[in-house]
Amino acid sequence: MTLRTYSLVLAAGLICCAIFRAEAQTTSVWNPAANPAGSGKWNEPANWTSGTVPTTTTKAVFNVSGAISCLITNGAVSGQVVGGDNGPGGTLIIASGGGLTAGLSDWCAAGYNNSHLLIVESGGSATFLNHLWIGFDPGSDGVLTLNGGSVSVAGMFGLGWNGGKGTAHLNAGTLTLTQWHPTDSIKGSSVLDLREGIVIINGDQRTSVSNYASNGKITAYAGAGTLTNFFNSGNNQTILAAIPNSVPPTNAVNSLSITLTGANLVVYWPSSAMRYTLQCATNLAIPPSGWQTLTNSVGTNGNVVYVTLAQPSQTTFYRLTQGVDRSTMNQKLLMGYQGWFACPGDGSAVNSWVHWFSSNTPTAANANFDFWPDTTELDADELFATSMTYSDGSPAKLYSAYKQKTVLRHFKWMQDNHLDGVFFQRFLSDLPGGNFSALRNQVAVNVRAGAETYGRVFAIMYDISGYSTNTLVSKLTNDWLYLVNTQKVTNSPAYLQHRGKPVVAIWGFGFSGRSDIPQQAQQAIDWFKAAGCTVMGGVPTNWRTLTGDAQTNSAWNSAFRSFDVISPWSVGRYGNNSGADSYRTSITLPDLADCTSHGIDYLPVIFPGFSWTNLNNGPFNQIPRSGGNFYWRQVYNAVRSGCTMIYGAMFDEVDEGTAMYKLAPTPAQLPAQGAFVPLNIDGYTLNSDWYLRLADQAGKMLRGEIPLTSTIPIARP
Repeated sequence: MTLRTYSLVLAAGLICCAIFRAEAQTTSVWNPAANPAGSGKWNEPANWTSGTVPTTTTKAVFNVSGAISCLITNGAVSGQVVGGDNGPGGTLIIASGGGLTAGLSDWCAAGYNNSHLLIVESGGSATFLNHLWIGFDPGSDGVLTLNGGSVSVAGMFGLGWNGGKGTAHLNAGTLTLTQWHPTDSIKGSSVLDLREGIVIINGDQRTSVSNYASNGKITAYAGAGTLTNFFNSGNNQTILAAIPNSVPPTNAVNSLSITLTGANLVVYWPSSAMRYTLQCATNLAIPPSGWQTLTNSVGTNGNVVYVTLAQPSQTTFYRLTQGVDRSTMNQKLLMGYQGWFACPGDGSAVNSWVHWFSSNTPTAANANFDFWPDTTELDADELFATSMTYSDGSPAKLYSAYKQKTVLRHFKWMQDNHLDGVFFQRFLSDLPGGNFSALRNQVAVNVRAGAETYGRVFAIMYDISGYSTNTLVSKLTNDWLYLVNTQKVTNSPAYLQHRGKPVVAIWGFGFSGRSDIPQQAQQAIDWFKAAGCTVMGGVPTNWRTLTGDAQTNSAWNSAFRSFDVISPWSVGRYGNNSGADSYRTSITLPDLADCTSHGIDYLPVIFPGFSWTNLNNGPFNQIPRSGGNFYWRQVYNAVRSGCTMIYGAMFDEVDEGTAMYKLAPTPAQLPAQGAFVPLNIDGYTLNSDWYLRLADQAGKMLRGEIPLTSTIPIARP
């Protein structure tokens, strides 16, 4: 919610604050024990001693010992509300959707001369049209806790005003105060503690707030944070917020604060191991995909991350999502996303088993993949039955990337495990037009939606393998123009940039056995650079020496070094830890030195293991994963070599057994027919998400958030 909205809330309070003592009051006491069949809600008449729900002329009193909590879930009014009036007041909870308007007749108190707890949950609100005392007379112990929502007070606000003790915990939400006393609003042992909430006070109260803070009466994170105290002269408001000095829990995505600086809003939150993305919306009643991700520059100041925005012209809501900075490839582990799976009945024009089975026949004998995806979280409309069955006789089902719901689920898994994002594979051989082009185009839309919804990044990677070289360059450039001008992929706030430009990758130039020539590669690279792109090249392992898997024409030397980023393919080039160590010595270190000397960024490739028995009749479990030890050794080698970015092959590649997403952990989750590799094949008990969790740790080590270590830093199940 913007400060503009806050001022409107405050104005509403000012309009109503003159409505006092219009009629004589009656008193009604909260006593739900007299209504044992009730649900403890404010709006049940039998819960009140008067037999009626409080009105604008009722003094609602909470003082019955042992009474259950009072719950407000819709609109409620009362002339006066007094908790802890000559007896313990229990708890009054204003839940989501609940709203209390009180003080139409007189002041209100949470803890008049005894104890009382007032809680406002997210989505709840309380408006006090007169004074609000939290702990008033001696012997009182009143507590106001905001876990979200809003509280506004038109009269004076006092914590321990007349000798009592009052505590206000702003865990989230907004407390708006019209009147404020420079010495009496917080007295005795009373405390106002801010965490993720905001306090807005009418007038310039900076001096008194600073005095209260210096005396320990206003704290931030119970003393473990820093209080911010800002005066907005335009709205004549003082705004209080808090910033934690230590890293908050990694699942805390609500640590958002807003201040005004001149004509701009400054939105800020704590920096931590978790990365955040700032989003906005003008309507809260929208799906997650309706929130817009803001791409304004992000600044840092100590342990604070901030974004400066122009004040919006309408009410605007802001939130943090677990997001990724799209402006650079540095300190990112980016995975390949094939997205090439389709099924009959998925709605695509192809309407066949794409990449799952040959001959469009979904039997074990025709399977083209070695690892079975864990589909237990997928809904019925995401799954398509094969001819295979599980041991209990139920049909074994698979998914289609044509279904946006499934692709969004994959990106949700990335967010859950703090993964940066993907290079979406776009195969030229699938883009001659027609049904396959339509399939691939829809998956591109799905990938964009997934990245934007869940705060990840994506970029296009063209795979030219298997495509004729005669029209290679024109096919690349025409398709990019389609993506940019029609799908407008680079307009996405989630599209990956590097060196200030959108990234495009081309995988496959210069491999031995291909007929492409260096001049074609140079032409394509030059065109994309002229189009304003940072160009990454997926190149042969031996690109630097032009031996082995690389073509030998010396003209490739200059073509390869025209890329902005070089990523040599390493999958299958070694098969155990010692092989990975040798690869580091013979390939990674000299490659990195060569790239550095030419101003090129270096993106090494890592993979968890390899198996393609069903696809290519290769050895079963050809390169064992060893419970993640093999993968981790490669991460360790890349980071200790000084690499600043890593490419992970692959997120969803089950054909060749490099998939990192959720996989069947044991034979019990595999079909009863066929030969598929379970995660426990190497003797380690693992959950289906183990490799996602491992990639999370890899990203942390790459970014320096955990120490460099040669051993996996988290325990297996």
